[in-house]
Amino acid sequence: MLDFRSIYGGMLQAHTVSSIRELNAARAARIDALKTKEEAQGYVEEVRGKIAKIFAMPSDRSVPECEFAGTVEHDRFRIEKIIYYSREKFPVTANLYLPRSAGKHPAVLLLCGHGQEGKATDTYQAAAQNLALQGYVVLVPDPAGQGERWQFVNVPGGADVHGRCTWEHSMMGKQLRLCGDYFGAWRAYDALRGLDLLLSRPEVDPARVGITGNSGGGTMTTFVQALDPRFTMAAPSCYVTSWQRNWENEIAADAEQIPPGILAAGCEMGDFLLAYAPRPILLLGQKNDFFDARGLKETWEQARKVYKLLGAEENLQYFIGPTNHGYSVENREAMYRFFASYARPEGTPAEDPGTELLSEKELSCTETGQIMTSRPELSTIHDLIVRKAAELKAARRPLSPAELKARLRQALRIPAEIPVPYARILRPVYLSAIPAERACLSRFGLEGEPGLFTTLKLDARSAFMHFPALEKLNIYLPHLDAGSEVVQLDRDPEELYAGFDYRGTGESAPLTGTWGPDFRKFNMTHNHEYHFDSVALMFGSSMIGLRTLDTLRAVAFVKSSGVKHLHLAGRGLGAFPALMAALLADEVESLTLYDAPESYESMVQKYVTHWPQSCMIPGALEFTDLPELYAAVKAEKPLDIVNFVREPLPQL
Repeated sequence: MLDFRSIYGGMLQAHTVSSIRELNAARAARIDALKTKEEAQGYVEEVRGKIAKIFAMPSDRSVPECEFAGTVEHDRFRIEKIIYYSREKFPVTANLYLPRSAGKHPAVLLLCGHGQEGKATDTYQAAAQNLALQGYVVLVPDPAGQGERWQFVNVPGGADVHGRCTWEHSMMGKQLRLCGDYFGAWRAYDALRGLDLLLSRPEVDPARVGITGNSGGGTMTTFVQALDPRFTMAAPSCYVTSWQRNWENEIAADAEQIPPGILAAGCEMGDFLLAYAPRPILLLGQKNDFFDARGLKETWEQARKVYKLLGAEENLQYFIGPTNHGYSVENREAMYRFFASYARPEGTPAEDPGTELLSEKELSCTETGQIMTSRPELSTIHDLIVRKAAELKAARRPLSPAELKARLRQALRIPAEIPVPYARILRPVYLSAIPAERACLSRFGLEGEPGLFTTLKLDARSAFMHFPALEKLNIYLPHLDAGSEVVQLDRDPEELYAGFDYRGTGESAPLTGTWGPDFRKFNMTHNHEYHFDSVALMFGSSMIGLRTLDTLRAVAFVKSSGVKHLHLAGRGLGAFPALMAALLADEVESLTLYDAPESYESMVQKYVTHWPQSCMIPGALEFTDLPELYAAVKAEKPLDIVNFVREPLPQL
């Protein structure tokens, strides 16, 4: 196999950073322009509406159905084991900590981070116990994929992900995405149904209700408090920084941490803090945290400008602990002090030295320690995803060719006009050191956006310093690398092929945002393929949409160079943009696909699919599926699908 180095390996990272810096400069200028309390209130209401739109969820705020699974008695507090249902037959296991004293108490919803033990994680137990000792009622629910809510227990292929919560979250996230849904909204709804439960308790004073959590729980604290006015105070820990700092520092994020379209809406993390400003919020970080503490302070400073206009500058505070990522005792005690200053609990806002942690079994709401093995008649998220996909399929009406193309353009964010990209003529690569066999790849760098290049590699017997006006050209879209794949194709030697490295492949394969030097590990959770697609999603786009746009730009370039007849071919990951471009571009006269996916439906029906989310059209199953797109192409031009595969090839 030829080794083509990723000469544009930092391109996607640089483009991402440039884009978010531009967005944040505009946002900062807008916040600086706010001069009155009324203008600040208008900004708050605006971002609140934008966030609520992204976190679309059921509207039910009644008391959720509950089951009581036992109690743990302590001399100074009591723990009730509760199973509540956030959706029909969809259980949430939780612990409710209750003080021993009578009367109305302040309450806290404590959201867990990515600890596999969920509510039994040491730091969350310590926080819950100490809050209870201080006089708070505390609800600690297990997140989906954690604690007693593992979603992939004893299912086909489940061993690849179960027991690793971020892997479970990413799997559920991409399958929900195909149905037009967002995993973060599911997580937020679980939490808000917990709030409904908490407020139904006679022991709780609804005028004193806080929310806190660390890491992934800090994420959900940040998001959830922005969705509901019933919280009176919040303390997210080890999450708040800025997305600009995250992307600059190459920090990938979990599926629920990627609100779709949030950056396209002009929002940054700080806007979640402002959604119900000037509510009291304490931002907690750590000095040695991968969630950059500099970003936390910058976000605090910017949000404080709005709080000041609202007359409550002191309500927004921050504390940076001295240690590593985690809900350390220093951060917990800062939270106790902050909540005490607003909730006035009966106890002392400090950590009790006699805290004794309990085992997972002691806190378990189920006999087996997993809700799905104890209660198999209940639903997993996957069950509900499959049901949603079936409902979408039944509701889909046949679309005319024009309607299908319009919906596809909308979903992929493809503009009506595709301008010819600026082109560089790059140094050719010779495939042989023997002068008589000087076959080579002539290389052309296409700059579709400032600083963003894709590469066409024309496989010919001699070097071209211009793109020739060919009678016929075949453009090959690779699974991973056009240079090494195009020369290995089984094809007519008389036909000319140009391998096309669309963004993220071949010469533009990221050398950043990855766990190692091998870009071929594209389907690892939180690897570069996932990361840059997540960034695109937040900007209101997708990698498959951007790669289709890259391909259409390449089509425009070769047609402007005088190519008369154009054929597209795609393999594996390359089959997706090849299919979309062939359907959207009349200039493409025929299409061949190798190792093509069967359907998006099959990716949803399987508990575990290894197709990366970067090949998935957001909301695709709301209006179409791949077999319908295949049929639409075939109705207009020759289509040859050489091979269908259920799972992508890891590398070639």
